[in-house]
Amino acid sequence: MINDPRPYTRWWWFSGTILNSDIDNQLDWIAEQEFGGVEIAWVYPQKGTDPGDGARFLEPDFMASIHYAAEGCRVRGLGVDLTFGSLWPFNGTFIPEEHTSKTLSGFSDQNVDRSWESRYSADPSPVLDHVSREALEWYAGYLLDKGFSEVKAGSFFCDSWEVDPILLGYEGIFEDFYKEYGYELTPCQETLDSCADVRFDYRKLLSDKILSSFYGPYREICHKAGTLARVQCHGAPTDILAAYGLSDIPETETLLFDPDFALIAASAAAMTDKPVVSSESFTCLYGWIPSGIAPPGMGEEQIRDLRCVADAQFAWGVNRVVWHGMPFSTEDRPARFYATVHVGPDGGLAPYLPSFNRYLAAVSDYMSRGESVSRLAVYLPLEDQWMRDEVPDTLKKPSSNWHWELQELKMDYDLLPYRPLWFSASWLEELEFTEGKLLYHDRDIGALYCDSEWMLCSSLEKLTELVEAGAPVIFNRLPEEPGKVRHEAYDKLTGRIQNSHMTSLKDIPPLIKSDVSLEYWCRREGDKLFFFFAHPQMQGLRYPMPYGYGDTLKEQSATVEIFPDIGSESPYTLNLEFGAVESLLYEVDTERGSIRRVELDFL
Repeated sequence: MINDPRPYTRWWWFSGTILNSDIDNQLDWIAEQEFGGVEIAWVYPQKGTDPGDGARFLEPDFMASIHYAAEGCRVRGLGVDLTFGSLWPFNGTFIPEEHTSKTLSGFSDQNVDRSWESRYSADPSPVLDHVSREALEWYAGYLLDKGFSEVKAGSFFCDSWEVDPILLGYEGIFEDFYKEYGYELTPCQETLDSCADVRFDYRKLLSDKILSSFYGPYREICHKAGTLARVQCHGAPTDILAAYGLSDIPETETLLFDPDFALIAASAAAMTDKPVVSSESFTCLYGWIPSGIAPPGMGEEQIRDLRCVADAQFAWGVNRVVWHGMPFSTEDRPARFYATVHVGPDGGLAPYLPSFNRYLAAVSDYMSRGESVSRLAVYLPLEDQWMRDEVPDTLKKPSSNWHWELQELKMDYDLLPYRPLWFSASWLEELEFTEGKLLYHDRDIGALYCDSEWMLCSSLEKLTELVEAGAPVIFNRLPEEPGKVRHEAYDKLTGRIQNSHMTSLKDIPPLIKSDVSLEYWCRREGDKLFFFFAHPQMQGLRYPMPYGYGDTLKEQSATVEIFPDIGSESPYTLNLEFGAVESLLYEVDTERGSIRRVELDFL
């Protein structure tokens, strides 16, 4: 996936019989449709499957099928990734009690009932303790020793969090809390519901622990096994921007998550020098029915609707598509997977797959060249979300219930001319102002824009130092201190900022100017810049998509001025002519002073 822009598909292996002949048939079809690889995921048994049908999870026959599939991929020029366990979150009947998930009151009762093991075992499949490094290392060692380490997968995939967040805890949390804040945490939901400051302190402590005990170690485990960590961090009660930065391949999800949510993963990739941003694409396209009944439009999806989803997420930084997805299916056992588009020869998309996959690969190729271009970093207002609680019922989705999940956090559209990226408070320690440049590691972030109601004292102190040093740090408003423990220095810090000469947003040169609002992404490779402009009417794309949405996007014009270098006085002017349901890709060659449209064949 790192070096191959062709889209992957998730390959759902239902708990049951897996024959080599069926593996071959499906891999032949996948290669013919011009996919670049598969991600194997192990899930529940289909209706009518007997307990004795097929191998048990991690037993030799089970691993033999995986090895056969992996070798089949290599022979056909396909990549192969492995989901790191059966279903999600990480779970298993084999996990000892001491390594299972904890709450503030003791052991969690959360179990996974639709894993591969559910076919033959009536034992509960408890969720792993995701806030314990020791538990994660034990779990990883168990999978690797059973044969995962021998598969030579491109990556081990960690799906979205999905651990019950209610009163989530870990062994030693009360001692850590008192040491950090000087008062005792009460294991009571009413306390967290009624007191925003206590809720904030609890969430900050839990966030730091998850970063140090799960996402950081997970990447180390993958590297020791000779593979990469492809990770979905959304849903985790942590700083998911920082968490994405700890992965090798940050992965977002669309359309269950709005396209602009991808900016979190894309920002993490840009700031931590990761070339690839993947997306679990086309999930719950027209809606989702939690009962497991097939969602609307399954098997009859419209290819133009899928292009809208793909283009919208390309404009927010995605450059790899993982179809969601293809069920393990045979002629005598046809299968569909709920909550997904249907990838298979018996679906409505089948006639369009080769050409559409070529289109996705072409855009992905251009959008992973060089590095992402941005003129502005925006401080992620995570403190604001931690001080809040549940989102209103009208905004809740199957994937979102809490403000800290960040799905309702939106980038200000007035900032889009700067192609802004999110910036985590956890990165401030390494932010430097040197020779007139604001640098995070070796990346010039341009300027840092802050518009937070609440901000940690440590963050404000660092930013105050930068402002007084003359760094381009912009406060749209001055924040207040969150949490129960307040610092006397906080008001002095805000006063120092007020008394300093501060950069204005007007002092920051934009990347583009346009006569209509545009969602876009830009990459720079040497003297060339590559701009992908999504069709302007895709900006209204939200979950769930109305069936036939792509047919509503009509022709539209836009005029854009591009300023390839800071201080450019002679911009490149583009007259964009968007066809119906069409996005545009342009190459700007600053050495030759030329600009050309890159032709993209859709169908």
